[in-house]
Amino acid sequence: MEKQQSAERDWFTIFRTDEGNDWLCTELAEGRLRQGWGASGLGLVAEDGEPVDQQDWQAAYKDRTDWGNPSPRRFAILRRMLELDCGDIVVVPKMPAWDQFTIARASGGYRFELAGGHPDFGHVIPVDPESVRTFGYRSCKEALLISGLFSRANHWSAVSFCGSGSHLQVAERLMEMPSSTTVASHRDLWEGAINDAFRAAAESLAVDVEDWNGYLFEEAVRQCFVDQGYEVKEYRRYDGEGGDMDMVVAPPESRHGMFLPSEIAVQVKWKQGVDEDDAWAVAQIDRWAEWQESSATKYVISSATGFTEKARETAAAHGVVLVGGLQTMCFLLGMPDRYRAEWDVERR
Repeated sequence: MEKQQSAERDWFTIFRTDEGNDWLCTELAEGRLRQGWGASGLGLVAEDGEPVDQQDWQAAYKDRTDWGNPSPRRFAILRRMLELDCGDIVVVPKMPAWDQFTIARASGGYRFELAGGHPDFGHVIPVDPESVRTFGYRSCKEALLISGLFSRANHWSAVSFCGSGSHLQVAERLMEMPSSTTVASHRDLWEGAINDAFRAAAESLAVDVEDWNGYLFEEAVRQCFVDQGYEVKEYRRYDGEGGDMDMVVAPPESRHGMFLPSEIAVQVKWKQGVDEDDAWAVAQIDRWAEWQESSATKYVISSATGFTEKARETAAAHGVVLVGGLQTMCFLLGMPDRYRAEWDVERR
């Protein structure tokens, strides 16, 4: 579904209704999110399109129902529905089951509409049926974060707003995910949260590195090798004919082995975005290795967000390892093993 929204929102709505009610679940799936305290004559908007007066609504509540005197806060809580508009996110706890919630995107503003045979639940927020998703409270880390809001006192009322920017981002991510009511293990949940923290750190560093220069970036790469126990054996050599190496490093003896290199020759490139001439960096380190008759493993470490197809093909043909994007940032942060390839795929 294409996202449509009348205005940029910095909040979403938590919408509590009759928990586990099968009919309300069906209505929601068909595009009608219903709220109670909505008998005939209790709409929140008058025929002229203006909001009804609180005293008039409370008088109608007493005259038209046998529910007793309305709570002074009931009308104020219900009136929050008038704030909703097309594109707003609504989250419904304990729907369709006590350990699940439903999330959807509003397709319009409030209306009052009773369904045949049902004397209540006339307050309606229309939602796009294609946007409706259902998640178990522990189905994923995003669902866990959203469901954690439900126990907070400020979200106990029938309609409440969550103005947390970080939670809004999580809700937006859930809108892009398929429904899931599976129960993830605690390990999966906390590992997911930790990986998100590492990814955020790498993305933040990538923004800062864009303002560096080539010398500063090269020095940072060299120092990172040193900090991780590597010995810098050679530094900045070129043959004047295209062969170029910025450093040769040797891993600590504890990392030597049958499948690990004893030396790594590195070409370092500080670039922004994708460097259309990045295949040249591959050629430089490859020519240097031929010139020196070196058996070192060849690397190109770049700050670019990715590599061109030509660079990848050339690297594959000449045995050059390409490191760029958030993988480079993880290396600079001293956490190379935390990198996940899908991070860069999702950024493109």
